Amino acid sequence: MLKRKTSAIISLVICALCSIALVVMACTFPAFVNWFYTDIHGLAPGAADLQTIRALLIPAFYICVPIAAAALYMLIAFLLNIIKERVFIKQNVIYLRLISWCCYAVTLVTLIPGVKYLPLLIISCAMVTVGTLLRVMKNMTQTAVELREENDLTI
Repeated sequence: MLKRKTSAIISLVICALCSIALVVMACTFPAFVNWFYTDIHGLAPGAADLQTIRALLIPAFYICVPIAAAALYMLIAFLLNIIKERVFIKQNVIYLRLISWCCYAVTLVTLIPGVKYLPLLIISCAMVTVGTLLRVMKNMTQTAVELREENDLTI
């Protein structure tokens, strides 16, 4: 039991750090894109390639920010339930369902610009995979909740 709580607490800390990183990136993303592609990749500041990348990345990122924030919020709530030893409850099933839909939403947002910019297509593929894995976990958790509820009715 201690290992499970320790693991959940570590996951909670990682989620908190990801939340902070999301806020920082939301405040600095356009400057980060400029720095990354001009200083690291050597594109000229006014290059057409840089303008195309900016036109694809920045809108996709800012559309995904509230989706990611919602997913992190639900993941934190889910982990807090686990720490409180409230694992097989309906609320956790709802959290897993909504987080999976967040993954699918990011898939849709990154799929279309991913046709022109490969890293976004890779993100799209990763998100559909994670979303599907979460749906499987949601189905397993939902079955466990139903079994627990049925078992609670048995004397």
